[in-house]
Formats: sequence, C-alpha cells, structure tokens
Amino acid sequence: MVSAPSKPDKKAFRRRVDAAVADEQLRTALQRALPEFGRRRVRAFEDQDFSARRRRVHDIKASAMAELPDLIERFTREAEAVGAVVHRAATAEDARRIICDIIDEQGARLVVKSKSMVTEEIELNPAIESRGVHVVETDLGEWIMQLAGEHPSHLIAPAVHKTREQIAELLSKEVGEELPPDPDQLVRVARERLRQSFIDADVGISGANIAIADSGTLVIVTNEGNGRLVTTLPPVHIAVLGIEKIVPTMEDATAILQVLPRSGTGQKITSYVSFMTGPSRSADIELTLTIGVHGPKEQHIVLLDNGRWAAREDEELHEALHCIRCGACSNVCPPYQIVGGHVFGHIYTGPIGLIMTAMHHGLEHAAGPQSLCASCNACEMVCPAEIPIPRLILDVRARSVEAFGMPAAKGFAISHWADPKAGERWAGVAARAASIVADNDGIVRRIPLQPAMTNGRALLAPTTRPFRSRFAEANAAPVRELASSQVAGRTAAIFPGCMTDRITPAMAEAMVRVLRACGCDVRYPVDQHCCGLVALNSGDRRHGREMAEQTIRVLEATEADWVVTTSTSCLAAMLQDYQHLFRHDESWRARAANQAARIVDITTFIDEHAQLDPSDFSPPAPSPVVTYHDACQSHNALGLGAGARRIILDTLGLELREMADSSVCCGFGGAFSMDYPNVSSAILAKKLDNILATGAEIVVSDNPGCLMQVQGGLASRDKPVRVLHIVELLAERI
Repeated sequence: MVSAPSKPDKKAFRRRVDAAVADEQLRTALQRALPEFGRRRVRAFEDQDFSARRRRVHDIKASAMAELPDLIERFTREAEAVGAVVHRAATAEDARRIICDIIDEQGARLVVKSKSMVTEEIELNPAIESRGVHVVETDLGEWIMQLAGEHPSHLIAPAVHKTREQIAELLSKEVGEELPPDPDQLVRVARERLRQSFIDADVGISGANIAIADSGTLVIVTNEGNGRLVTTLPPVHIAVLGIEKIVPTMEDATAILQVLPRSGTGQKITSYVSFMTGPSRSADIELTLTIGVHGPKEQHIVLLDNGRWAAREDEELHEALHCIRCGACSNVCPPYQIVGGHVFGHIYTGPIGLIMTAMHHGLEHAAGPQSLCASCNACEMVCPAEIPIPRLILDVRARSVEAFGMPAAKGFAISHWADPKAGERWAGVAARAASIVADNDGIVRRIPLQPAMTNGRALLAPTTRPFRSRFAEANAAPVRELASSQVAGRTAAIFPGCMTDRITPAMAEAMVRVLRACGCDVRYPVDQHCCGLVALNSGDRRHGREMAEQTIRVLEATEADWVVTTSTSCLAAMLQDYQHLFRHDESWRARAANQAARIVDITTFIDEHAQLDPSDFSPPAPSPVVTYHDACQSHNALGLGAGARRIILDTLGLELREMADSSVCCGFGGAFSMDYPNVSSAILAKKLDNILATGAEIVVSDNPGCLMQVQGGLASRDKPVRVLHIVELLAERI
C-alpha cells in the first residue's frame, strides 16, 4: 500500500464540504442525473436474477485475482502472438514514461483519447502535454472536463456535476458563439468540433473494461462511438488498463457484460461493445498476413500495477479489485448526492473510489473523503460484483484514524464512553447540560455557538432519567395479556442500546410492555452499556473492541431464551461487525457468534416468534394513516422490512401509505450527523419531504437513531406528525 507522507488538512476539507452543500447548481445537476440513473438500473434488472448474476461476477473476479500471475503471463503471450506489444508498468510514473516514449517515437503532435479512468489515475494528460503534444479528450463528458480544467466527478459520467446551463456557457466560450442549454445542440457542436481530431490524430489512447487472457483481447464498452474512432483511425493505439481487468475466458467477459451496462447506465447493452485482438490485419492477398489495414498498425497495451499487487495481498482491501467500474455505488450514495465526486473522492470518486484512493494515491488523499461515508450500506446493495464496500470503507477509516488520529473532541468522547462508569458520569453531565437549552418536550432547537447542529433539524435531549432507572417500574406495571402469543412462559432479556437508554427510554418501556403482554419473563442485564458501534464506525477499533467484549461478557452472564433489542444498528453490529472485528481471534469470534444466535430485533421477535393474531387488537376508529421508514441497517444490512409491514397491516389492521424512497437513508448515520450536520440535514430534507407527501399522521421505523433524526427534522418544521418505534405503535394498542 502507498504510505501516507503528510497529514491531511481537515479544516480545508470541511470548507470544501460546506461549499459543496451550499452550491445550488451542483445540487441541481446531481438531482437531475443520479436518481434517474438509479431508476434506469432498477428497470434494467427487472427480468434478471441480480443476486445470481452478481454472485457469478464475484466468483469470476475472485478466481481471477487468485490466478493473476498466470493470467498476466497468458494475456501477454496471447496478445503478443497477435501483434500487440505489451508493457508492464509498476507505478504511475512508469506508465507515463512508457506512454510518452511511444508517442515520442511516433513523432506525434496530436493524441486523441477515449474515456479512461486509469489515465486519470496516472495523471497522463499533463505528462503528454509537457512534451509539447496536444491531447484531445473525445468522450463528451471528458471533453467538457478538459475545457473546464477539472477532473471527472463520477466513474462513468465525468460531468454529472455540471448543469446543462453551465455546459452551454462553457461550450459557448470554446466555439465563440452563444449556445442554448439544449443537450441536442450541445452534442452537435461537440461532434463538429471533435470530428477532425479523430482524422488528424497520430495516436489514440483508450482504457479497457475487460481483458481476456485466453485470446489477448481487449473489451471496450461505450455509447458515443468515440471509443471505436480512437482505437481504429489513428495509426497507433495505446490501451492502458489495470492488471485487475484481466479475466480468463470469453465466457467470463460475457458474464461481466451482462451486469456492467445495466448497473452503469441502465442499458441492457451499450451502443458499442468492441472486442479488439491485436492491431488491424488482412490476409486477403494470397493469404499473406499484413498488419495495419484500415485500423492501427501498432497496438500497445500498458498493464498497470500502481498499488494493485499490494492490494491483492491486503487481507482487508483486496476485494476492491473486483470492481468493474460501473459507478452504481455513487448513484445511490446519499452523501455523494449532496456533495458530488470532487469532494466525495480524490481522482477515483464515490464509495468504491474511497478505497481505490487509499490503494492508488495514498491514505492522506482518502482521509477526508472517507469520513463522509454514513455507513448506510446502499452501495453494497447495488454492487454487481458483490463487494462489501461499506466494510472496506470502515477499514480505510480505521487506518486513517491510526495514521492521522481523529478530531480531539470526538476521540475524547469515545475514549471516555468506552468505560461504562465514566460513560455513566458523562451521560449525566450531558443530560443536565441539555436540559438547560431544551424545551418542555425535550427538544433542543438551538445549541449556542453550534448553529449547524440544528440547521434543518432539532435534537432530542438526553434524559436525566435513563431507562435503566425505569426498568423495575416498567416491568411491574399492569398489562393486558395477548392470548395468541406463541412465546408465553419464555424468557427475554432486553438490550435497548445506549441511545434508547439515554435519549428515547420510552421505546424501551414500550418493549417491556409488549414482551410482558406476550407472556415473557423480561430481564434487564444491568451492566450493559454500549455495543461499540459508535467507535467502530468512527474508525476506533481499540475502544470499539473494548465495548464489544464488555457487551459479550454481559450477555454471556444473562440467562434468557432470547436477547431482544429495539436497535437494528446494534443488532447488525453484534451479528455482522463483531465477526469482522474478531476475525483474528477465534475465541472471541466464537463467543460473539454464540450470543448472535439468540439476539433478535423486536420486530422480528413479534412477527416470527410471538406471531400475534389480529384478534388480540381492536383497530382504532378512525384508523390513523401510517407510513414506514426502512432504516439503513434494517433494510440494507439485515434484509428486514416485510415483518414490520405485516405487523402494521395484518396484525394491527392500520392503513399504510408507502413513502417514496422508503429505504433511502435519513442522514443520521450515528456520529456522521454530528461530524457533518449540514450534509446530514440536506439528506434528511429529502426524507421529510417524502414523509409529508404521504399525508400520514404517524411515521414508524425500527431504529432509534432514524427516529431521533426524523423527529428532530419534523420538529424543526413544526409538523405535527407523530414519530414512533414500531414497538411503541404496538404498545399503544395493548
């Protein structure tokens, strides 16, 4: 991996974030394009088994990485057998030198380029231009970026951050006439402007989407047609690609092509899919082979390492090499949709770009952008190579914290929170301080000297009487028994989670009420504290592990049939994150797995275990209208959602109106909402608009963090919509 030579400027990065959030044109451009990318992708996979397709691509790429040394040799041998010249570049500097030397040998004065992120990676254009050679980007988006003096902000849509009005202004300056913001006219101008460059060029440079070892073939996927012109009209073609693009067979390449255009642009197939095996040739005259007919006389292939070999050996980050560069992860990433790729990335952008940046350009360039990830897991849901992108980002985050540290206040808070006794003291201090600025409903609408924290949302104040001091009273309160319960006589220990305990104790009280109504013997492990998720998501592995171990010890000492939680974030941490955290410690990993076997969220417990019958509930008249927000960890990490809807519709008999984008992040993300409150509030604004558009009287979810975020947002808008955990919705009807 590339070492980190300098500490990143965190204040400068935050200024860039703030500028991006305030940029209305950027917001307009991203909202015009990214949601449509997402909708097209969904339509493109409607008749496909996406899970099977991406599992196949994952297996192909994993196998190819295991066989990479052999594949490089095989590809080189086959490509050279058909007339190509294969060069190997260990570093970006090597690649630039190799390419510039080829250009010099040709005496070239004009180079045309097809879209290629790997040439952006090695910063090729300045190197070529430094030798007095003119470079023309021919992909429309790349040409716009070249004219603007910017680098691409998206893996497949370089100019996605520009509005049509900005592009019209840019091209008007280039051609010397006023152009309207009409895409058809702008494309016509680009076509006329670029056409002669293809004809006059001495060298064409492209990337490659796939390389096939069995035949030495390059595969290029495009829509505009410039890729074919760049690779056929100039007398010399140079292809630059990372070594991870090599797969064994044509069948493997075909499997990738079945998901690449669907994931990237929402097309079943792109306009052009080019297979190139060596330079152009003919044997039409007496079967005598001649190289260089209508296409290039020379084909040079530059195989680039630049950190890839080290990444292949990296036990944490190696799966990032499975990426097929579709850009789907960016299209669904909530923070990316707010700030764009020039902030959410370096040269490679978007969720996968955070990992690539660490691999190819150094941890110092990834340190700022990675902190914008809210760990919503949406990227993993759409990745056609089944890459666990959120986990890899957290691994990059942990390395960044180890190398550069975290903000002092945040580090202080986590280190003290990791100690249950110290955490208890600090929670009390926070509750007393919050009571000074909170209103009578426990809502904080303004924090002195911290206006951004309450911009677009209010905050819920920590309570001076946490749930742990209320449990005995809640557990002794009279409750109506539900005759249909299938768990009567069983024991349920409860793990509310630290936020429920300290900020929303009514959720935990409702859980006790519902469990007791189901006939359960309810127990509260008094020494429970925090699952450690806040530390793990902040990149603090040491304190995260301390809290994880403390949680496991507490649960091991608790006799119960189930451990039931109101927090799906805590649940995901204990079921999934602990296994990664303890991957090098089999003893602790096994202990975590043993407890995971009996941990369940309250929604699943009611839906699958208690199996309550509608006859136990009398629907209120009139029935309130409910809408449901799918929390990120619930929907994306745990696959939940159907059970909650069954409870609302079937068990309780309520009217459910689905909001648009119900499973899209609300902007909470734990510490993310404190680290970047302006980004968090911008994400939340979309969620609030969707909630209010339903006309629902109650918004329900199964995650305390989301409910805090949504309640704070609605309070800031003075909207009377009630915000309830699903267990509270149940408890009200017992």
